[in-house]
Amino acid sequence: MGGMRLLLASLFAATLYVASLVLFPVDKVVVEGNRHLQKEEILARTRLYAGEPWLWVGNGRLEALRQDPWVAEARLEKPRIGEVRLVLREREPLLPLADGNALATDGTVLPGGAHLAKGPRVEGQGPLPVQDLLALARAYPEATRLRYTPAGFWVETPQGVAFAPEAQLLVEYAQAGGPKGRIYLYSWGVSESP
Repeated sequence: MGGMRLLLASLFAATLYVASLVLFPVDKVVVEGNRHLQKEEILARTRLYAGEPWLWVGNGRLEALRQDPWVAEARLEKPRIGEVRLVLREREPLLPLADGNALATDGTVLPGGAHLAKGPRVEGQGPLPVQDLLALARAYPEATRLRYTPAGFWVETPQGVAFAPEAQLLVEYAQAGGPKGRIYLYSWGVSESP
């Protein structure tokens, strides 16, 4: 008797599964919030296309999309039967890097984003000091170029250039006004030249 119930339950579940594939297909996929990524690329990564079974579309489809550095947040919604909505929030490119990439406002490196970044151009030698560069960009919104080397940091503005061996010294100096001429900041004092 127990085997018969199990067989009937399995048959019922299989019938429901097949019916869900046929009765409720995806007929509309909407993508919102994308600016850099193209809709076709997003659909290919999520494997979301019209005709798929609507009941079986779940958040697991977003994993490949969430691996993209441009995607800060991705959410899947099913507002009504047959419709799927992908809502994205892309990262904002802030600092253009010399290699053609960009630093986002949260410090993520965005491939190919330099031409979209509105902040000062970044040049440097050595490991990329992400947090220091973001702090300098926030402290000097008028900066045209940020440079870094193992010796320290340079901030170039239309009024002048400032150097410090540590980015924090430049951030603190920004509160007193931007550089006028050439400024060299050290923990023991400031040196100026016209």
